[in-house]
Amino acid sequence: MVTVVHPKKFGHDLSRDLSIPVLIRTIRRLTKEKVQIASEVSSMLRNQDAKRASAKEETSILQDELDSQTRRLEIEKNELQSVLEKDLYRSSNDWSLKLEKYHIEQHRLRERARELVEQNVSLQREVSSFNEKEVVNRIKMSFSEKHLEHLSKRIEQVSEENQNLRHQLTQLQEEY
Repeated sequence: MVTVVHPKKFGHDLSRDLSIPVLIRTIRRLTKEKVQIASEVSSMLRNQDAKRASAKEETSILQDELDSQTRRLEIEKNELQSVLEKDLYRSSNDWSLKLEKYHIEQHRLRERARELVEQNVSLQREVSSFNEKEVVNRIKMSFSEKHLEHLSKRIEQVSEENQNLRHQLTQLQEEY
């Protein structure tokens, strides 16, 4: 003989309870979502780490190139100036010719210096751009950390729901 218990007397509304197969599917779906969310967050963090590392490396390379070009220009300028000054003082017969050569070389060096200054400005812009990108990446990282915290809380909620569903399933199994 089967005894029918009124839902309100049993302690909860049986019409709201799910069948065991539905509970199992829900648990599997929630578990799958939990794993997928964790995977997505992990992937996002790895991508941001890789982008940040790449930006730092590019910034370092550009700064090294800038420093190297500046040193080369200074050495080249000093060497050429030294050679030209020695030549001017070495022969008094060719003062005007050597002075003209000096002016030509000085003009070339100024042009070269102007080109390097322009390159320097361009490299500084790139460095600034990379620094801005780093700031943006830090902001994104901060957002991602907050998002991760939110997702972690959501995972915790889903885990609690999962635990509750398992508990209900156990109760239903014990009842039947």
